[in-house]
Amino acid sequence: MPDPRRDRVFKQIFHHHPRALIHLLNSFLPLNDPIDAVEYMPVELQSDLSGLHVPIVDVRCRDSGGRHFIVEMQVQKKPLFFRRVLMNACRIYSRQGSLGGKLEEVCPVYTLCLLDHAMFRKEEDWVHHAETRTHGMGSEPLGELFFTFVEMRKWLEKGTFDSEDIRDAWMLFFTQPERMKDIYTPEQRQRYKEMWEAVRAWDLTKHSERELWSMDKTVQDMWTHEAYVLQAHDEGLEKGRVEGRDEGLREGMEKGKSEGLTMGFDNGVEGILGACRFLKENPTVSDDEMMHRFSLSGETVSRVRSMMQS
Repeated sequence: MPDPRRDRVFKQIFHHHPRALIHLLNSFLPLNDPIDAVEYMPVELQSDLSGLHVPIVDVRCRDSGGRHFIVEMQVQKKPLFFRRVLMNACRIYSRQGSLGGKLEEVCPVYTLCLLDHAMFRKEEDWVHHAETRTHGMGSEPLGELFFTFVEMRKWLEKGTFDSEDIRDAWMLFFTQPERMKDIYTPEQRQRYKEMWEAVRAWDLTKHSERELWSMDKTVQDMWTHEAYVLQAHDEGLEKGRVEGRDEGLREGMEKGKSEGLTMGFDNGVEGILGACRFLKENPTVSDDEMMHRFSLSGETVSRVRSMMQS
């Protein structure tokens, strides 16, 4: 089974599903204003020294307010990990000023580190927040660099789980994604629809592009045959009745059936393929919009939706 903590799978999910990324960030970061949209940024951070590169982060983005976000997944514990995280955040923070922007326009940088190992062994909590502050008693936050560390291993060891806690839902996804469909009801999936985009994306990573294309084609052929031949027959019969005359009723009906089958089948193929593609890109679209957009019956929309979710 693909592991969403692994580099390839993690990037495939969160580089292509911004709503899932936004939901993940909003679930764990200490934000006064939630993120509503993101713009992906280059993940490789070039060093100022010729020939040197700092390590590549997993996901880097910026929201509509200019705040910068870094997401890192660390499966193995590495030396000087926090120094590297701090360097990445400082590099992004400082470069805002070097690009010709005004000093007052420099925005905070948030880093979310998902760790598959214990980092703060003496602390019971598994989510930790750190930020730049002044020194001494009653220190004030500077509000510029923020770091959130999530210890997934410690969460597993605690053994507590609440299906209504969105942070627990994300931890279950990263550590035991195969259990998600067994635990969460359709109502909960709709409530957490942004997060569920990550679950669907993970499910697709189990198959190669060739396998996915083959499955789509097989399903489309099956539904085209079952759903639209019957529809085309009915359309042809109706057209035959209109064109038929008393003395040529049979001939008119047969002709109408033939033409209706051809026309209905062609329209049916185009309609079902379009509906499948649209539903795949917009899984939360309503049945009414699907019916209106593709001229489908409610029963057909339900069957298409059931087929795409199977």
